Amino acid sequence: MPHPKKKRRRRWLAAAALLVLAVAVWYGGTFWLKTTEVQLYSGKIADPVRIVQLTDLHGSRFGADNDRLVQKVRRAEPDLVVCTGDMYTSGDEQGRQVALDLLTRLAQSWPVYFVNGEHDDDGGFAVELQESGVQVMDYEQCIVTVGSTRLCLYGINNQYYSATFDLHNAFTLDTGCYTILLAHSQNLAAFAEFGVDLALCGDSHGGQVRLPGVGALQNQGIWFPEIAGPDSVRYTKGLYRQGNTDLFISSGLGNYPVPIRFLNRPEIAVIELLSPT
Repeated sequence: MPHPKKKRRRRWLAAAALLVLAVAVWYGGTFWLKTTEVQLYSGKIADPVRIVQLTDLHGSRFGADNDRLVQKVRRAEPDLVVCTGDMYTSGDEQGRQVALDLLTRLAQSWPVYFVNGEHDDDGGFAVELQESGVQVMDYEQCIVTVGSTRLCLYGINNQYYSATFDLHNAFTLDTGCYTILLAHSQNLAAFAEFGVDLALCGDSHGGQVRLPGVGALQNQGIWFPEIAGPDSVRYTKGLYRQGNTDLFISSGLGNYPVPIRFLNRPEIAVIELLSPT
């Protein structure tokens, strides 16, 4: 029979191994960046377009000065970068500076378009971004040309939607080009009713914690939203389609209110627009 001291030692070693494994799973799932690539096809696309979407940074750093994040963006070779809100957490001045520094740095290399979320809804932050070369899309629209492809970008600052929300009240859809809506929070029914080709959103963090066969653990206080939630919360991560409108929701980069992710690593989304022929 094993000596009692040896038994205790084995138990301690097993417990230590489990603890190390748990920390490794937590750290890798929460801070190990990945790139998610999505390809979409449209007859409105002449030359290919690559868009990097960043969202929900919440003031996080990936390497010194966010070097690892910037390197991932650089490797994606984007034609433009879009940021869909909550780049820092409300009240976090240090995180605010991290977000400002990152977007300023990105704007030195690529066109950057920004819409705010509920946390970074700060007029002063928007002014600083504009002074740094970032285009703030506060119910704005603009034409972007990549080679022979024309994109029409629309940006809105909504975090919540009333029952009467209608994009027709703010914009006239330009059907002559590929149309993209930037919004922090999704509203697929309204976006499809307006008729945009693509909507890019964040907000949900992909649920932060995801379970096999279940999806997001929680979104906006609703448990297991992808199984039983209404449309306002069940779209949490990935690509969806209604009518002729595609919706892509990125699970984002940061964490709020707790620093934990599971089966849902922080992501840089790369949207590639291609001609079907």
